[in-house]
Amino acid sequence: MVTSSSQPLRIAVLGTHSTGKTTLFKRIEMELRAQGVTVARTGRLAKRAAAVGLSKMQHHTAQSTEWIITQGIADEIAAVAQGAEVVLIDRAAHDAIAYFHAALEYRGEALPRLECERLLTLASTQLP
Repeated sequence: MVTSSSQPLRIAVLGTHSTGKTTLFKRIEMELRAQGVTVARTGRLAKRAAAVGLSKMQHHTAQSTEWIITQGIADEIAAVAQGAEVVLIDRAAHDAIAYFHAALEYRGEALPRLECERLLTLASTQLP
């Protein structure tokens, strides 16, 4: 069990949609809460991006990818600030980059090197 004086445990998952990531995290959250652990779960980033008018799936852009990464990081920071002992990160930052690359490939486009490096640097701030 995680103590309140230690850094919270962060568990992140990557993977394509409809593979069971959220279902897995719901089960982990339920088990941890049953043991008295304070748990926070981040997620629904693509749906939230779409709700604010940003593209997703095959229409992903650098802007929507950046929003998803930064919102995920902000959600994680908020969970820690609110005292979560365990933070379940449903779709780590690098997932957004993978979706963006897939969208570019689907559209037959290439990402400029500097833009790619910028997004990777931003995503790397979420790594422990």
